[in-house]
Amino acid sequence: MHLLKPFLTSFKTQWKLLLILSVPAVLLGLFGLYQVGRFNFANAVSLTLVKGLCEFCFLGFCLAVLNLLCIKNKWVLSVVGFLYYFAMTADFVLLVYFRERFGAKYLDTVQGGDYNFMTDWRLLTYFALVFLFCAFVFRRFFTATPAKETAKRAAVCLAGFLLLMTWTPLKLLPAPDDFYTTYLVPPSLVYTYQTLRTKTPPARFTLDEHTAALAEKYNVFSAKNTGVGKNYTRVILIASESLSNKYMHHFNPKIPAEASAPLDKLYENYPSASLKHVSLSTLYGLTVIFTSHPFVREVVENHYPVSFVRMLKERGFHTAFLRGANETYMSENILFQEAGFEEVIGATYFQTRKEYAPYINWWGLLDRKLFDYALEFLGEHKNEKTFITVLTVDSHVPLGRLDYLDEKYTEIDHKDYKTPTLPRAFARFGQDVERFLDGLKKNGLWDDKTLVLIMPDHPSYSNMPTVDLFTPFKPEYDNLPFIVLTKNKISAPVTDNPLASQLDIAPTVLDLLNIQPPRAFFGHSLFDVNAKRSVFDIKEDYAVITTENGKRVMPLNTTSPDEKELLNLMTTVVKD
Repeated sequence: MHLLKPFLTSFKTQWKLLLILSVPAVLLGLFGLYQVGRFNFANAVSLTLVKGLCEFCFLGFCLAVLNLLCIKNKWVLSVVGFLYYFAMTADFVLLVYFRERFGAKYLDTVQGGDYNFMTDWRLLTYFALVFLFCAFVFRRFFTATPAKETAKRAAVCLAGFLLLMTWTPLKLLPAPDDFYTTYLVPPSLVYTYQTLRTKTPPARFTLDEHTAALAEKYNVFSAKNTGVGKNYTRVILIASESLSNKYMHHFNPKIPAEASAPLDKLYENYPSASLKHVSLSTLYGLTVIFTSHPFVREVVENHYPVSFVRMLKERGFHTAFLRGANETYMSENILFQEAGFEEVIGATYFQTRKEYAPYINWWGLLDRKLFDYALEFLGEHKNEKTFITVLTVDSHVPLGRLDYLDEKYTEIDHKDYKTPTLPRAFARFGQDVERFLDGLKKNGLWDDKTLVLIMPDHPSYSNMPTVDLFTPFKPEYDNLPFIVLTKNKISAPVTDNPLASQLDIAPTVLDLLNIQPPRAFFGHSLFDVNAKRSVFDIKEDYAVITTENGKRVMPLNTTSPDEKELLNLMTTVVKD
């Protein structure tokens, strides 16, 4: 203890500062526990102690290094602190909307978006308060210390931080609490850096004996058709940005019946299902839809080795991806061509069309006008086999479209629909879909050869600012509605298996088109009511595998032999 005394006394003038600066990270960790569904007394206390100490050490080390570099001005340190909390805010936002931390895959999503909402007075007020907090804390509690004392403090903090990052007592908690609490410990910048350094496990294109046994256990690579299909030659996949069950009165009685009436009517009168999501962000969600493969990074890095879109293209379909946002967002114009789309059309093209250009603002072209263009496109290709995906944008977080550019909609007489909110955006999406379907009929595009599929790209987890509409919350609210529309309604039953997921969409499309599914699919046709299903939800750096026997959480950098075998299964792309 005598040897440690000089090191411990080096905190005499800084411990209050570091303690206060650590509080926001602890609160973030507790919020993260709530978002991932693992908030309880034991987890909260354990995480508070470990994350608080980890953050204390990390900030202590960073501050000591700045001091050793002669950066001691309190206002400069306040700015540095503000930037640190700005990065932490990104973590918070991702936990709100996606229940994940801000990792490598989300860095690409920050490019190409519309960030005018950052000029909103509420957000500016938040940033002002963050800076005032930093300024107050540094001006009140920061004291410059001699270099020798600062170096001792840096050494202690670095040792403590590395110890907690190498081994944490949180691993003694029962599964899966041990994983989730440990997952939330690293400081925001450290976590993002870790994910940037993490390499994607290599894809496997052969099925060895062990992996084949696991495939049989989880019933993957075994999709089959049910005979429900017909020779549809006009296939329209409508992918709504962020639509979740909770925005439909059919699932959530607090949603006004008139608000979601168009979607409820379709869901209740046509074959439909409530699906679990498999991945988050638009690129990831759509890739799962097109490929029935849960490990999106593997699929993208290997140029979409399997895709039902390419299969349609090879069978003579003209394939086009229509979106309201910029087509080059996240290089999706290139990626979706690799998936099999001959054309990727977005805001850049619409800017060249005088009838559409005035309706581009915010994230892109107004959904209503995008549907108008879809009708135009389908009309031009009326006599061809055609497959289009229509990706909307008006319901993008955080509040949906703010300005509908004088387009008229049926207004909903409810306080949560009077101003821009996601519930309002989805109510208007439903009206746009109804208008689009009427347009198909008026233009002679709704016939026995037409198949329309309605689904989201991924769920929206945020309940703000309309929390009252989703309280009390039910897990099924985060599921995804899926609807199959045909002129002559399909009478075959759809599975009611609670493990039906986005993995099942590609097999369902091919089943409906009488095209034999490739062996590579992880899912099964939704019309295969007897299929045993497994859900592989792959996050930034871990996976959640759900079967009828329960749920399993595993890190992607696992060292467990059993989990490595399971990782091999998830990274396998079977070639026929």
